[in-house]
Amino acid sequence: MPLMTFVRRLMPAALRRLLAPPYRAARGLAEQIAVSAYYRPRYRWPHPVLVVIGPPRSGTQLMAHLLAGIPGYRLRDPNDPDRCTERHDVCEAVFARLPRTRYSVLKLHTAASPSNLAVLDAYRLPAVVMIRDFRDECVSRYFAVLHYPRHRHHQHYHSVPKAVGLSHCLDVVLQEYVPWVRAWLPIAQCEPQRFCLVRFEELRPDPGAALTRVLNWYGFRPSDASIQRIIAKEKAQTRFDLKANVRDGRPTVRKGIVGDWRNHLTEEHIQRFKEGCGEFLIELGYERDFDWTGHEAQERVSA
Repeated sequence: MPLMTFVRRLMPAALRRLLAPPYRAARGLAEQIAVSAYYRPRYRWPHPVLVVIGPPRSGTQLMAHLLAGIPGYRLRDPNDPDRCTERHDVCEAVFARLPRTRYSVLKLHTAASPSNLAVLDAYRLPAVVMIRDFRDECVSRYFAVLHYPRHRHHQHYHSVPKAVGLSHCLDVVLQEYVPWVRAWLPIAQCEPQRFCLVRFEELRPDPGAALTRVLNWYGFRPSDASIQRIIAKEKAQTRFDLKANVRDGRPTVRKGIVGDWRNHLTEEHIQRFKEGCGEFLIELGYERDFDWTGHEAQERVSA
């Protein structure tokens, strides 16, 4: 664990709030000096801003953290006075307010509207576009909401059976995530020079190969050793963070297992997925036909 992280955790909350502004200012100044005096002259990265776009639970967080592992880059929260990113839009202020002398990584859930694409184009920002099997996204969302007390559905999911919570997540996926991918997919496929399409199913089992492909697309030429250092750092941090993510002795933040939906979705959930986006799952290559089911549904049939 980094020393400053350990120290902050020992501080009382009131003291942390009091020291936060000067700490951020000092950290920002130190970062600016480091980038200006060391990283920019040494590395001369081709892109000052790296953008990762995807629906929630699609792997944007993992990809953004890996990119932020490049020396000199830092994952930043959008400076969004108009709160446009909350609507899955993006406005000029998000990029205009980024520090010009520092390297940045942004994680966004931007929809593929003409106005959003125009902003990305105006700032000449090529972006990584993440997609994932909708069924795994559904399960991932359910457990993520269970873990985050501030989420608007947190109390609801804790007060209803798991199947009901998953049904609600399924509604969200069909109403929001599926249209998001339907809009982005043809754009990313038709403009590969602007958008690098990455599947979570490619990133999760072999992050080294996926990260190498993305960095080559961006124009970086990373060594195998540098890729492995980035991945090792991310894995170590993730293992530490997961220790606290426990509910009733059980982990509530998933490990991103591909195909884990089979262990959680009921026969009713699966039928709704087939009706709502079955053909799209086939088009995306996640299924060959409609002859698929989950482990729980199979157990019911056997019984």
